[in-house]
Amino acid sequence: MALPLRWGDSRSSGMYAGVEKRWREAGSGVLAMASGSTQYSALPAPVAGAVASEPDALEYPGRHWIAQSLWHGDAVAQARTALRQHFRKRDDVLVAMELAVYFEHGDEETWLQPDVLVVFGVERGRERSSYKVWEERKAPDFVLEVASPSTADRDALDKARKYASIGVLEYWRLDPQGTILEAPLEGYRAKGHRYRWVEEVEGTGGVGYLRSRVLGLDLRAESRNGATVLVIRDPETGEEFDGALEGPERRRRLAEDRASVAEDRAKVAKEQLTAAEDRASAARDEARASKDEARAAKDRASVAEKRTQVLEQQLRDLTGQARLERRNP
Repeated sequence: MALPLRWGDSRSSGMYAGVEKRWREAGSGVLAMASGSTQYSALPAPVAGAVASEPDALEYPGRHWIAQSLWHGDAVAQARTALRQHFRKRDDVLVAMELAVYFEHGDEETWLQPDVLVVFGVERGRERSSYKVWEERKAPDFVLEVASPSTADRDALDKARKYASIGVLEYWRLDPQGTILEAPLEGYRAKGHRYRWVEEVEGTGGVGYLRSRVLGLDLRAESRNGATVLVIRDPETGEEFDGALEGPERRRRLAEDRASVAEDRAKVAKEQLTAAEDRASAARDEARASKDEARAAKDRASVAEKRTQVLEQQLRDLTGQARLERRNP
């Protein structure tokens, strides 16, 4: 898989040349608009300790989204599904698709709408029509934009600048067509006052990944049936999932079901073993009691036999004495 180019790489061309120029012009900032010199920090913006009351007229509504193409819509949905599946057991991780992010308190006309976002440390189950940075008390940790010909330049410059300014830690771009960006997947991490390219790591079979420290996952792009999808890999287990294939998901759920059944069977077997041990213990106690009772009965029989012998001897003695008395009146 072709991996992303670094800024200033001799192979960079076209859009990248312009981006590199803006980076250099920005100095310590992440990006600067061509007509200005405003600098933006990649560090999280501070959140006020108390949130002022909202004017009644402000609603911060959810925003409509229209996929630029079938491939674009599928890529967004698949990436969201893959990430949700990975974090499905965590209630403190929000994974959302096309959720409007408002970051200026009191301004409902300024927002960002990442194709996919991930936020750690917030309540996943709470209903949201939009994401308000000042209420959630943090910006998204990870955003993914799926490129389209009409938004590629804006995603590279304007959105990157805004994401950095509000404190997004990682900004990623996926090319669903494989013809818009220089590389099918690009990843950037906030470092100091700049977004830096994320490092490349190698998986099994020489497959290359880009590592997301925020997610704790390795990411790569793969072309399937003419479209590019995001593939995530858990570096601890080596398991891959792209949100599109039914097979891996079915196998995962089947494995979980089998594990659950095996656990239930083990529990039942343990209960049966415990019951059998209890029965065996009861049987041993009963056998011990029977043995004790048999010994006691034997002892009683022995005592009775001895008493019988004594009585018989006494009877013989009395009989002999009676005979002597009859002979010698």
